[in-house]
Amino acid sequence: MMPTVSKSPFLSVLVMFSFPLAALAGEGENTIEFKNSVYPITINFSANDKTGTPIFESKLSEPPSCDYDTVLVQGEMPDPDLLLEISIQSKTQPAGFDKFRQLVLRRFPNGRFWAKYQAGQLTRQPVKLSVTNLGSKSSGTLIIYSVELAKEALLKEETLVSTAPYTPDASLYLPDNAPFKITRRADWKAAAPKEPYTPHSPVIFTIHHTAGHYPKNYSEAVAEIQFIQDYHQNAKGWIDIGYHFLISPQGDIFEGRPIGVVGAHVLYRNPGNVGVSIMGNYHPPASTPVTPEIVSSFVTLGRYMKDTYAVSVSSFYAHREIGQTDCPGDGLYARMPEFKGLIFAPQPAETKVLRQLLDSIKDPD
Repeated sequence: MMPTVSKSPFLSVLVMFSFPLAALAGEGENTIEFKNSVYPITINFSANDKTGTPIFESKLSEPPSCDYDTVLVQGEMPDPDLLLEISIQSKTQPAGFDKFRQLVLRRFPNGRFWAKYQAGQLTRQPVKLSVTNLGSKSSGTLIIYSVELAKEALLKEETLVSTAPYTPDASLYLPDNAPFKITRRADWKAAAPKEPYTPHSPVIFTIHHTAGHYPKNYSEAVAEIQFIQDYHQNAKGWIDIGYHFLISPQGDIFEGRPIGVVGAHVLYRNPGNVGVSIMGNYHPPASTPVTPEIVSSFVTLGRYMKDTYAVSVSSFYAHREIGQTDCPGDGLYARMPEFKGLIFAPQPAETKVLRQLLDSIKDPD
């Protein structure tokens, strides 16, 4: 499913500051907050709206903590006849606003979209988001999942440099005899990495949520992972999707980056860190359901990390424990004690084997 590309002044605001390979942030670490608005921001529109009249205008955002010149936005846009704009207070006209220039808008057939805007120079001014109905023939809801600010010069992921054609070594991927079912990259039609990966040895793993669309079935989950990869590669400038695994609400496990390479999911903590992201938004006010299938699949992956890489319970994190973010949302974070128990506590069969082993040591006969 390929997106359409538009050069019209649409805006989705995602404010993130990217850093070198080891520092690339995951979802939520650099999201900017708007006063009186909570993500996901929902904006209703109607065919009865007067064409050209603004239907939404945010308050100014909280003051950014770093300089930026780029704004990224991603969400769901069910109708293309909407104009999203990002602006900042004008330095020459205190009562006016200067609009950012839209560089690109990519909208997929299912309405998932991202947009990228540029200020022209570094600034630290708060931003404002506005939406205008350009003549929609239907009614619906525009959803903004995140707005991040970035420095364009730092967006691109630093990688190994190679001028030769790159084919990742098969040893970097999850082996064919992995003890669980997985949808491989080829099966969800993943794009190739833009640059060579950097190998690593997994020593920890981190749970995330995508803080976006909640797929209702396998087909929607495939479309969502395709969108996320496109957003990470072409908006953020990363070589590939940032996560190593993604799990749908139906429990499908998708292969992201190869498990044997550095990902892009936690600021300053990517080497050796395997990122597992649950599709959906598990934080108020969205708070999508944590299904039994999610729990089962995540525990399966967690046990694989424990058994294959000797990862201990002290090396399993929720994103918010090692990053400035609400990720993986209150809903998933509340399940951390349950996850730790199911993954790391001895299971009944393991306890029985251990007991038999101890008995044999006490009584060699």
